[in-house]
Amino acid sequence: MNAVDRSRITDARAYDPVSARAAVDALRDPRSAEHAARAVANLRYAVSNDHAGTLYPAAVPATALLLEVIADQPGPARMEALYALLDWWGCFVADPECGIHDDPERGLVDVREGVVERVRAAADMLRRVAKDPSAGGHHRPVVRELLQNLDAGWDRGDI
Repeated sequence: MNAVDRSRITDARAYDPVSARAAVDALRDPRSAEHAARAVANLRYAVSNDHAGTLYPAAVPATALLLEVIADQPGPARMEALYALLDWWGCFVADPECGIHDDPERGLVDVREGVVERVRAAADMLRRVAKDPSAGGHHRPVVRELLQNLDAGWDRGDI
């Protein structure tokens, strides 16, 4: 959990920056696998709005953290992170009032584009995880679905 700039996740434009910060802190040192999974879910809900189907700018750096969880935490937290990305993929749009993320490396980017770029950059890791038999391998079909979505694009061809 050290590679992600957590300060970017708690962007003031996030839906719930206090919950996002608490979720990130919980992921640093989870008490149990279930606690880590709950922290992932809390992070997801802090940077997106499921009722409106929208992503906030903080979803972009949160994606990097979800990918870290997928890489490093077999079990419930991995599944929670995978389902968050699958739920967002192609179904969510950037919040109309704040659809741009200020990326420290690229400058201003569309929120969806930022999420896609991070997942695309993690494709090799996702392929490795798709072969990982840990935790009963229940995550494997979900990872393969995410990789298929990545190949198809967010709107099946637009990104």
